[in-house]
Amino acid sequence: MKIFDLEQQIMQCWNVVDDVKLITEWFADSPEWKDMDGTVQDAIMNKYFGIAELYQIKFEKLFSTFEDVSSEYHTARRGAEKKPSYPTFDELDRFYGADE
Repeated sequence: MKIFDLEQQIMQCWNVVDDVKLITEWFADSPEWKDMDGTVQDAIMNKYFGIAELYQIKFEKLFSTFEDVSSEYHTARRGAEKKPSYPTFDELDRFYGADE
């Protein structure tokens, strides 16, 4: 189903938040950056944390919209399955013997 594929793609995009957190931790923990001025390191990390939070909010909003659309889709689909099937004019003619 396409809607399932869409959900999986949204979930994969959400990994951006984890990636930003990973790079932030790398700046904090890597020996390569241990001599960096603390003020600079804090400024960089705060910006990365801000980016992670921004994308977290964006993905939460996106997923909420997806859930609403998905619910509407499934409700409409169930409604379409429950609608009575009306006979065509040809079927009615055959039923009532109009061809005779």
